[in-house]
Amino acid sequence: MASNVEFNKQYAMQNVRIAIRLDDEGNSVGAYRKYLECIEFMTHQLFLDATQYPDAHVTDSVQKYIALCRQCLDRVEDIAKSSPLAGNVKSEMGPQCQNSPSIDLSLGVVPNNQLTIWPLTSPTPRATKVLSPVELAQQQNDYLIARHRARIERMAPNNQTTANLSLSLQRRLMENMAIAKQRQLVLEKKKEERLKRLQEEADRRFRCHTGMSPDELARRKLYTEILEYEQDEKWLLELRKKVPEKCKDSSFIMDCVHGIICDSDHPLSHLLKTYQYHVGQRACHVANMFASQKEANCFFDGKDNGCTFSTEKSQSISQSPGSDVKAADSIPKSSGNRTNESFCTKTASDQAISSLVAEVQSYLENLETMFVVTYEEFDDEEVRNIVRDLVEDYFFQPVWPHILALFRQSTYAKEQTMVEVMKCNRGLSPRDIGVSEKFCLCRNLSSDSVLSGLPPYNTVVQSFQSVVHITTPSKKLDQLVHSSQLICQCIDEFYSNLDSSSPQMGADEMLPVLSYIILKTEQPMLVGDCFALMEFIDESSLMGERGYCLTSVMTAMDFLLSLSSNSSLEMKP
Repeated sequence: MASNVEFNKQYAMQNVRIAIRLDDEGNSVGAYRKYLECIEFMTHQLFLDATQYPDAHVTDSVQKYIALCRQCLDRVEDIAKSSPLAGNVKSEMGPQCQNSPSIDLSLGVVPNNQLTIWPLTSPTPRATKVLSPVELAQQQNDYLIARHRARIERMAPNNQTTANLSLSLQRRLMENMAIAKQRQLVLEKKKEERLKRLQEEADRRFRCHTGMSPDELARRKLYTEILEYEQDEKWLLELRKKVPEKCKDSSFIMDCVHGIICDSDHPLSHLLKTYQYHVGQRACHVANMFASQKEANCFFDGKDNGCTFSTEKSQSISQSPGSDVKAADSIPKSSGNRTNESFCTKTASDQAISSLVAEVQSYLENLETMFVVTYEEFDDEEVRNIVRDLVEDYFFQPVWPHILALFRQSTYAKEQTMVEVMKCNRGLSPRDIGVSEKFCLCRNLSSDSVLSGLPPYNTVVQSFQSVVHITTPSKKLDQLVHSSQLICQCIDEFYSNLDSSSPQMGADEMLPVLSYIILKTEQPMLVGDCFALMEFIDESSLMGERGYCLTSVMTAMDFLLSLSSNSSLEMKP
């Protein structure tokens, strides 16, 4: 599994180049902001690698990342010293970014503090890069008029030369506009011919002229826009020539997708941002709608049963994923199992979440399809998998916190129960939970530490804790699979140190071990994460290793959630 640093290396370099270009153009405010964005992104990738791979060595790529961050930070310091940015940055960034660099006030959702929140703003239409001949001629005429007026002011009034100059100026202005209009007609004719040729190419690619569905028509239109955009971008034309030769090179495919998505003016990049904005707005609307319904239920019940997610309780449950369960002491204890919410509200909430998930999956499928339509050589299962992973990574990075907030709002009562269970049972050993004696990994019956002196399954616990830091469902599932595999590795290492053969673990023996590990993670946010993953996992993965691991983890969670705050764990092997 590639590290986050390696995976996002090209994206980071692309952003740094943009910051350097802004710096060279003298746009100090834009460069300052872009440098800070680069630093935030790169440090976040380093943090993810440090949490997901705690035993990994510092590679050359990591050292280069750190050096690049240092250079960007030095440049930020230089700009801050030499330019009065205090007022300019605040005014240009707008009210949304003035409050906090890592929250999105426009969506109204309380996010998880440790997840990077990227502002979800409405995508703007792509700007025209080149002025038309008529516009250029108008600019030139305005310049000539300004010079003429300045010259006239210096001359004596009622001078015959003044009248001659005015006539000469008018003649020249008319000539400029006439020439520009002629050039405009020629360019428009060429543009029409090019557009007709591109439409013919789009018709050939879609192999259909009549009876197309609305989705197919939209894809053909977008494909035509992509071909038209490529005509003005030299690097895209060169890229298309290289695709047939390097379509089997995974690194080339990754660079290709990275470059397209990083180009903010590319139609596919614009489509991605549009989808992200729509999903963020939809998640915000659903979250606020059901938060209002819960407040109304509490009002009509005449009591507070922990329904108001948007107040202090939401802040308690939206703590940083790395925080200890001790910080959850401020959460008010439940006065019951909170089953007083109406059945209709729950059904509507489930339907809204399922509809949002279906919408996200439809967007991802359409993005993947458009990459394959744009480059026919990508129509290969292995290449499709690479494109799908990259698209998911870019798509979910800014919107996952908002989607997860919606799921955690739905599982708020369960997370509260998990907090109470973790608080009441944090000191238990594997033996207390009912783990079979041969899988307790203890030196002797009177000790609860392994040969290394660390708690049993400590590596697995750390691996499970890193799941909440990941912002892509597929990577979260991969991390769960990796964590489950670490259980067997811990058992093998323990018995190899004893010069003994490792016992085989069955499904019934795995569940108590998973319950112990989840309990030791002290991460109640795993409840919302796993419920979200169950919605996003596809049917093919559900029947494979990913689905088995996720089902096992959720079964262990169900056992922990079935315990009341006053009961002790009793699970017999």
